[in-house]
Amino acid sequence: MTTAVPAPLHDPRRDASNWAPPLDIALHAARDTLARHAKADIHDHGDMLEAATGLDYALRLLVAALDSEAGR
Repeated sequence: MTTAVPAPLHDPRRDASNWAPPLDIALHAARDTLARHAKADIHDHGDMLEAATGLDYALRLLVAALDSEAGR
């Protein structure tokens, strides 16, 4: 049993950014991240942690790029 306080991957106050990459770069990064983590071992905590953080980051970049392109 752990006594660590859980911390979210993303904290809007801590991680706020006004910059968004161009859509083609964000899409390339998302595809690259998906490919890198496609064979992650579900039974390996390190693999799952690395995949979760990498995919979270790539998805946030992609959403920011889409929002920026749509003028939101």
